Amino acid sequence: MDLLVKLLIAICIIPSAVVMLMLAFPKNPEKRKMIFGVRDNPKFHEGEAAKRVKAIADSCRKGALIITVIICIATVILVFVPAANVAMLALTLLVFALFLIAIPYGKGNMEMKSLKKELGITKSGTVYADLKNANVVHGLKMPWLILPNALALLETIFAVLVDFGVIRIVDDLAIEKYALTMMTASFLFVAIIMIPVAYIMDNIRNTVISKDSSVNANYNRAKKKCWGDLFIAMSWINTLFAGVLMTLYMFIYNDIAVLIGVIAYLVLIMAAVLIAAKLQASIEKRYERDTDLELLDDDDCWILGMFYYNPNDTRLNVEKRFGYGGTVNIAHPAGKVIMVLTAILLLGTIVFIIWAAVTGNLDKLQINTPFG
Repeated sequence: MDLLVKLLIAICIIPSAVVMLMLAFPKNPEKRKMIFGVRDNPKFHEGEAAKRVKAIADSCRKGALIITVIICIATVILVFVPAANVAMLALTLLVFALFLIAIPYGKGNMEMKSLKKELGITKSGTVYADLKNANVVHGLKMPWLILPNALALLETIFAVLVDFGVIRIVDDLAIEKYALTMMTASFLFVAIIMIPVAYIMDNIRNTVISKDSSVNANYNRAKKKCWGDLFIAMSWINTLFAGVLMTLYMFIYNDIAVLIGVIAYLVLIMAAVLIAAKLQASIEKRYERDTDLELLDDDDCWILGMFYYNPNDTRLNVEKRFGYGGTVNIAHPAGKVIMVLTAILLLGTIVFIIWAAVTGNLDKLQINTPFG
């Protein structure tokens, strides 16, 4: 396998593992309103229980750190493995191994639920409806999201015209023919995905934390604005990089240019995600003192703290407890379909990669991309 391709895969795996660790296992998780997917409770901070919670948090975070370090070291080693077939198989499977970081989280969730039972914490709380703010509070400025993604479409059209010779910028492009179109189209694909995802996140049902409707409105608006700003920022990063790389690759194209472009793109995207996650945490902290309701305890509806299954909830989309963003209610008919299709896709991909490696067909798979 070409060294450049292995480096690109490694550049994607290592930062992803680190970001997953930071989002799922922040410092002092026992001080947050959700501890490994279990809603915080005053009893968790009393006497021996507080020590147990701290021990659970430290143990799970240590386990996740060990897994992350192993993934990163294995990735670096495999980059320099000469056997292309073995390296490609291992590196690709390492992408799926990123999900191993979730194992300590699930372990922490089970231990926290066990502690709840020991402390005699039973289901309680009430479902509150804030009719004044129902389907009203939003934070996404859709025009600002559409603008950069519309520019991404124009960039793709421009690349097509350049590749087909309708527009001539230089006599001979530095990059191979049609590669500009493929590159900008890949950025456009990301742009197309962002719009519906951002819309779904902005329309997640409002969370009720107070009897005061204005507090609920401000809280949900702040959270949704944080999500919206993240998607807008990622859209601009996506579009600007597509334009910069398209311009650069018309004149200069080599391995160094590709690596610098990919690294810079990933650094900015992940920086945007981390900043948004930090802002989200500050919003939660800011509104802690305004929470005056005993919210319904639905911890048992969260399988391992990651998968939401609640037949009594009519919502499809809910805010996730593991990581950042949203997930689906797998008790919802559409949620079941999404989960089954996702499982089939992941399993099918893994089986195909293993089959291709075992039969020796992996080296025969030639994918022409602008990355060599």
